[in-house]
Amino acid sequence: MKRILETVLYAAALAGLGGCGSEEPGLKVFAPQETVQGRSITDWTEAWFRWNFEVPAHQNPALILEEDCGVGQDAPVFFVPVYDGDTTYRRTCRVPAAKPVLVPLWVIINDHPCPDPDFQPAPGQTLEDFLTQGAFAFNAQFRDLKVTVDGQDIDPAAHRHTTRMFHFAADPSLVGKLPDPCLQGTSQPGVSDGWWLMLSLPPRGTRRPRHGRVSHPSPHRLHVQPHRQPVTRGRNSPPRRT
Repeated sequence: MKRILETVLYAAALAGLGGCGSEEPGLKVFAPQETVQGRSITDWTEAWFRWNFEVPAHQNPALILEEDCGVGQDAPVFFVPVYDGDTTYRRTCRVPAAKPVLVPLWVIINDHPCPDPDFQPAPGQTLEDFLTQGAFAFNAQFRDLKVTVDGQDIDPAAHRHTTRMFHFAADPSLVGKLPDPCLQGTSQPGVSDGWWLMLSLPPRGTRRPRHGRVSHPSPHRLHVQPHRQPVTRGRNSPPRRT
């Protein structure tokens, strides 16, 4: 437990920046094998961790609930942040139109090295196998994860993503602040395992994907609404809807 960063998202709210149209597609859950913006969803989970660790402490939404979710969101996928200050919370984020959204349901990263000198692979075991084994062992204790989207059950087992070993570099300001004693503030390897949803948001409306466990039935709700930009009109210009 000390060696693994546990990132849990129990509740969040996002406001989508949507346009208008006569036909509005519903919320889409990408299949776990789908390619999104040219990359696999598993690859995007690696990118999520890199983003999570690159944002400095004074701006990092994992540490500051009121911080803007859009900090550092330059990727073509929007990363829903977690918050390590409480087990239940509500947060609002603006998501650019047409940008897929990656939601962590229950995820961990097992990284190396750590202060414990015994946290090492067994003789003949690769570091990647060692970190993967530890991530699996930690997540084995969590069962009965339930996911529903628009009233439809989603099999969470199909949305479990385990990365290969990858490297990330945490901002030095995060060392000692995020609940991961293994953060170095320099490049280090890790393996992530957990359950994610990649979503395509409709331009407007309300959708409520929820997840929970029997021991922690806290709902995850996603509310989507259009963002309206102010419009400057001339004296004879008719109103325009944005």
